[in-house]
Amino acid sequence: MYWTLRRAVDADADRIGEITVAGWRHAYRGIVADDRLDALDPAEVAERRREAIAAPEPMAVFVADDEQGRVRGYCTVGPSTDPDLAGDTTAATSGVLYTLYLDPEVIGTGAGGLLHDAGVAHLAAAGFARATLWVYTANTSAQAFYAHRGWYADGEPYQGPGWSAPATRWAKDL
Repeated sequence: MYWTLRRAVDADADRIGEITVAGWRHAYRGIVADDRLDALDPAEVAERRREAIAAPEPMAVFVADDEQGRVRGYCTVGPSTDPDLAGDTTAATSGVLYTLYLDPEVIGTGAGGLLHDAGVAHLAAAGFARATLWVYTANTSAQAFYAHRGWYADGEPYQGPGWSAPATRWAKDL
């Protein structure tokens, strides 16, 4: 499959909302409570992603379009909003890979790796020395994906306020 990567625009937000909900339901069934997954609303997700799309640098949202020009995956990266949770104790030097979701039909086609690489390259170009992300502790497939790309578990499982399940912070030097 051939992928085109680009920065997201506001018109992509509704499709991004659909991908997020489909991705959550595919990846997190058995990790996150079914009632939470079933209650996800693509329109609500789309509104949050519109904020990220419109945010100033170094925040960025990248999308992967298939051969027909349809958005099939996306990632969101930016500065850490909580340096302590990002592992920074003196200065906010960490960027964050906030989201990386694919339409479940295209998992394994290379789109996820391309989106990952674009997001990490953006964080490095923005001057971050380190990147972090959070993975649900029970999500072994995501852990394998990130480990294959040089990330490592960086801390004990943690369940923040409002989080659906325990997660582990992962890190990567840029």
